[in-house]
Amino acid sequence: MNIDLREELRKRDELLDGYLKQIEIQEEFIQKQKEMIEFLEDHISKITDIISGV
Repeated sequence: MNIDLREELRKRDELLDGYLKQIEIQEEFIQKQKEMIEFLEDHISKITDIISGV
């Protein structure tokens, strides 16, 4: 029984580590998306200024 409990705890810890890694990857992806949105907004603003000046 004690070995089964240790094995279950080990499996749980591995699963939690996997979830944590997935969350970290998702956070990085979200940050990159935010940076891309800022980049696009800046360029759209510049293009709009150019068109308005014509």
